[in-house]
Amino acid sequence: MLHIIKRNSHLIKIAIISTLVAFLMSSCASVPIFSKFHQSTPPRILSSHQTHALLSKWSANNYQSLPNHSITYQSHHPLVKTNDFTEIKSGYTISPLTNRTDGIGLAAVIKAKAPNNVGNNFTPITRSSFLTNLYPANLVATQTKKNGILSTHIDIYDSISSRHQSQPLAHQPGIVMDYVHSLPGNSTLRIMGLFRPQEYKSYRGLYLAEPYDQNRIPILMIHGLASSPETFVKLSESINADPQLRKKYQLWYYFYPTGTPWITSASQFRKSYRALITKLDPNQDDPNIRKTVFIGHSMGGLISRASLSQPGDTLRQAYLGKVPLSKIYSGAKLKEMRSHFHYKPLQEPAKVIYLATPHRGSDMAEGFIGRVTIKLISIPSFFLQRTSDVFTLNFRISKLLPKSTIKLLTTGESSVDQLKPTNPSLTALNQMPMRNGNHLTSYSIIGDLGMPVYRMNTDGVVAYHSSSIPFSKSEKIVPSAHDITGNDDAIKTILKILRE
Repeated sequence: MLHIIKRNSHLIKIAIISTLVAFLMSSCASVPIFSKFHQSTPPRILSSHQTHALLSKWSANNYQSLPNHSITYQSHHPLVKTNDFTEIKSGYTISPLTNRTDGIGLAAVIKAKAPNNVGNNFTPITRSSFLTNLYPANLVATQTKKNGILSTHIDIYDSISSRHQSQPLAHQPGIVMDYVHSLPGNSTLRIMGLFRPQEYKSYRGLYLAEPYDQNRIPILMIHGLASSPETFVKLSESINADPQLRKKYQLWYYFYPTGTPWITSASQFRKSYRALITKLDPNQDDPNIRKTVFIGHSMGGLISRASLSQPGDTLRQAYLGKVPLSKIYSGAKLKEMRSHFHYKPLQEPAKVIYLATPHRGSDMAEGFIGRVTIKLISIPSFFLQRTSDVFTLNFRISKLLPKSTIKLLTTGESSVDQLKPTNPSLTALNQMPMRNGNHLTSYSIIGDLGMPVYRMNTDGVVAYHSSSIPFSKSEKIVPSAHDITGNDDAIKTILKILRE
C-alpha cells in the first residue's frame, strides 16, 4: 500500500512539473514575434572616437539628424547657448596625437555665432580690440536604439569647469590655440611677426578670451620677442582650472608683431588699451577694471613697464638730446611722436608681474645671434628712419643729437636693437619713475638655468642683474630657461600672487 502511494506521489510530481513547463512554453509562444523590435537598448555613452566619427557626419549634415538616426543636443556651456554656434571642431581633427586628460566625452572647439554675422573667429570691440568666438568644449553623446532607429543626445559642456553626472570630462590642453594655428597663414605668426612685422600688423590688438564680465578682474598677458599669446596657454589653463581664480579673474591677451621696436609697440598698446577701457567702462566706475593685473614676459614686460611709467622728458632726451620735437615734426606727425615720448601712464592696473624681463637689456642682442636677427628683420619705417632725411638736410640740428642716435640713423631701429643694454630706450626706461597716484604693486619672477643645483645668474638670454628691479614687492627665482611662462614653479608663484 505504501509502495503504491509513493509511486502515485511521484507520478503526481511529474504531472505538475509537465503542466508548468507546458504552460510556460505556451505563454512564450503566445507573444507576437514582432514584440522583440519594441525592446529598447539601454542608454550608453559613446567613446571619444565614436563621438568623433558621429560629429563628422553630424557637422557634414549641418548639425541636423541623420537618416534613421535622431540627434538632439543641448548646450550647458556658459558661453554658448544651445542654438548659438556655427561650428564644432573635434580635438582629434585639430591635434590627433596630442595628450588629453582622462575623462568621458570628446574634447572639441565650439565656435559661437558672432553678432552682425562677422565671419572670422573674432568679433571687433574697437578697431584694435577683439572678442574671441572660440571656446574649449566637450561633447558627451548618449545613445539608445528603438525599433531599429538610433537616437543620440549630445550634451555640450565647458570642458574645464563642468562634469557630466559627476564624471570628469576629457580635456585637450591648448585646443583653441592649436585650432587658431591650424588656420591658413597662422602657423608662422610668431616668427614672421618678428621678421616681417609690417605684414602682420593687422593682427595687432587686445583679445578677450570671453565676453567682459564686470564681476571679474581682467588679467592682461603680453608676450615677448618672437612669440604670441600661445606662450601663456599653460598659465591660462592653470588659472581657469582653479575654481577660486576662475571666479575672480577673466583673461585678456595682447598680440603685436615683435620685430617692431618695443617703444612703438608700447605706444600702440596704450592706444588700444585706452580705447577698450573707454568702451567697457565709459563712466569710469568699474572697480574691477581698477584692479587689472598685467603679466608681461620678456619684451612684454618692457611694454608693461613703459606703459606704467612717467616719461616726463626723459625718453625724448635719451634719443634727441637738446633737440625739441617741434624742431623736427609738425602736424599729425608731431602728435604721433608725442605719443611715443610724452604720454600719461595707464592708471587702471593695480598689479604687474614681470616674467624674465630684460629691464637693462640683453647682451645677446649685441652678440652674433642679435646681429644676424637684426639683419633679418624688415622695418620699413620707424621714427628715426622717417626723419633721417630731415637730419641730413639740417646739419645744425644733427650736430645737437646724441652719438647713439646719429649711429641709428643709418639703419633705423628694430626691437632687437632696443634690447641692447646701451640703447637709449633702456637707458631712459630705468630713469623713469613708476606712475604716481593709484597704488601699483610690482612682482618679479626670474629664471635661472643652474637651479636647483647652483646659481648661474642667467636664464640663457637675460642675466639676473637685468631682470631684478629694486621696486618689486617680491622676487622669485625659479629653475628655468628664458621661456619661463610654462614653468611649473613660475606658474605656482603667479597663482599665489593672484590669490592675494
